Amino acid sequence: MAGIGGFARNGEGVTIGRTAAEAVWLPAAGEVLSAVAGTAYGLITQADFAAAIQGRTGVSANPALAKWLGPFLVRAAQECLALGRPPLVALLVEADSGRVGLAYDGVAAALGLPEPAGAREREKLAAEHRIECYRWAGAPEPAGGWYARTSPSSGRAAAPRPTPSGTRAASSAAPRRTLAPEAPPATCPRCFMQLPATGVCDDCG
Repeated sequence: MAGIGGFARNGEGVTIGRTAAEAVWLPAAGEVLSAVAGTAYGLITQADFAAAIQGRTGVSANPALAKWLGPFLVRAAQECLALGRPPLVALLVEADSGRVGLAYDGVAAALGLPEPAGAREREKLAAEHRIECYRWAGAPEPAGGWYARTSPSSGRAAAPRPTPSGTRAASSAAPRRTLAPEAPPATCPRCFMQLPATGVCDDCG
C-alpha cells in the first residue's frame, strides 16, 4: 500500500499521485457500481468497493479509507454527472451502520444540491438516488414498486470479486439474473424510511 511519501502505488510498485490513481479507478468504479445497481436494492460496502476497484486496476492506496475514499466519491459523482448517469455512489454504505454517512455530504455538493440538514435528510437523499440508479440499470422492479429505504447492514450486497490488473471483469458482460419480486417494506409514516425489524423508526422513535 502507498505510504506517507505517495498517494498510491500501481501494479509495478511505482508511487503515483492522487490524480493519476483516480483516473485509473474511475472506469473501474463505474463498472462495479453499474453491476450493483442491476440488482433490486443492491448495495456494496465502502470497504468492498475499495477492494474491488483496487483489485481490478492494480492501483492500491492507503488501507485507511478515511484517507482517500471521501474525495474519490466526490470525483466519482462528478463523473456520473458528466456522463448523464445517476449518482451511483449512493450504493456505497458503511459496513457497520448500513448508511452512506457523512461522506455523502460532499457528493450532494458535487451534484449541486444543498447540504443535507442532518443524518435523516442525508440518508433520505441517498435512498432516493438509489432508486434512480436501479431504474437506470434496469434492475427488476419489486412488487408494489420502488420504495426509498435505508440500507440495513445485515442485508448488504456481496461485493464483485476483484479481478487482476488488465483483465476485463466478467460481471460487466454477464447477463443479469432476474430476482423474485420483493414485498413492499414497512415504512415510517413520518419520514417514509424503511422500518427496522423492531417496527420503531431509528430516526423518529
